[in-house]
Amino acid sequence: MIDETRELNEKKKRPEDPDTIYKTFVEKVRNDLHIVLCMSPVGDSLRVRCRKFPSLVDCCGLDFSAWPADALVSVAKSILKDTADFPRPKSVDYDGLLDSLAEMCKEVHLSATDMTIKFEAELKRKVYTTPKSYLDLIKMFI
Repeated sequence: MIDETRELNEKKKRPEDPDTIYKTFVEKVRNDLHIVLCMSPVGDSLRVRCRKFPSLVDCCGLDFSAWPADALVSVAKSILKDTADFPRPKSVDYDGLLDSLAEMCKEVHLSATDMTIKFEAELKRKVYTTPKSYLDLIKMFI
């Protein structure tokens, strides 16, 4: 690391003393280091953390990404297939039933997401539908 920092120091035409090399290293780390923190906005924990560490809000970019629709269906099928104990009469197509239930879970989640936009427009208050809330929806259905 010192050798690479020395090369950078030479390019910037700075002195070769240890303090300057260290300062160049710290400068490079500050410019190039990126950290990704993943936290759920549901509940009080994110609010409490932001109060304790204000730089989480001031110095960070917040991104609440939504899952794509096909991922929602895939996750619902997987969870319903593994954990749901549905009756299996011979007259019912079990795979078709799972597909329909997975589609229903997706539609409920997406419609709730659409309603959050309307809610924010009317009441000026943000509500988030997160992957965790989607998983809770499926568990509640089961």
